[in-house]
Amino acid sequence: MQRWAPEPREGISAQRSLLSGTVPEDGVEYLAAAAGDSPYPAGQLLIPGTALAKPIPAWHFPEIGPEPPHLLRLPINVLAETPDVLIVDKPHGLPSTPNGRLMRATAQTLLRTRRAEPGLVAAHRLDRLTGGILLLSRRLPTRGMLQTQFQRHEVSKVYVARTHADVDHVLRFAGAVGAGVASGKRTRIELPMRKVKGDPHVTVDARGKVTETWVTRTGEREFRLEPRTGHTHQLRVVMNHLGMPIAGDDTYPQVRVADLWEEGAEKLQLRAVQLELVEPTMGRVRWEAPGLD
Repeated sequence: MQRWAPEPREGISAQRSLLSGTVPEDGVEYLAAAAGDSPYPAGQLLIPGTALAKPIPAWHFPEIGPEPPHLLRLPINVLAETPDVLIVDKPHGLPSTPNGRLMRATAQTLLRTRRAEPGLVAAHRLDRLTGGILLLSRRLPTRGMLQTQFQRHEVSKVYVARTHADVDHVLRFAGAVGAGVASGKRTRIELPMRKVKGDPHVTVDARGKVTETWVTRTGEREFRLEPRTGHTHQLRVVMNHLGMPIAGDDTYPQVRVADLWEEGAEKLQLRAVQLELVEPTMGRVRWEAPGLD
């Protein structure tokens, strides 16, 4: 049985919290959540200042501040849709889902409002700066099946990337792995990666999680990247580790001062161009998106 939750407002989902002592008088509207031992029925408005005999689960909608207008205007092209999934081409610079700072300017929120489809939920995420194929679930009964495939790394994903580095010069000194990449051979890159809270960088660290990426050189400065694991910034870290940071990267090798992708700034030259998984009614399906400009 699914627990009750409020319908999204303007495409933004409510957040669950646990209230104790009294209902806060902070200008936020709190609605009782479903709980077997709660004296309040699910959905009841909780009056500010009400004394609570015990902790009460509740829902509230987050406060929304100003967000970059150019992100709110970005077009999101639909590549395909079935009764269960929506496949879109996420623009560079637009988060996949709300992240605390950006709530309205996200692919999930904008699609919910533009399509009048509040039940849309991104089944996975692309980095904010990465563009390309994003899959959203349209129906709750099949959502778990889709999300599980991503969690178990059963989804086949392909990206394309471009670097400003002199590839031949860099890989000339990179040993056997570099020689394989330089020749255009599909090469397996295995790296342990570690993310420390508060540090914007993901580091290559023996104490980290082992990641697997297949790298193929497809042009003078272009590459096909196939991640077999899903780690934060995995592809960006791999390319930087090889001495060929992805063009337009704001974190590797150095963090830029700009906090948000600005209108007119160079886009990260990384795109998700292929996604393959088991669609609930169609079986194994592959979708494709355009490559780099």
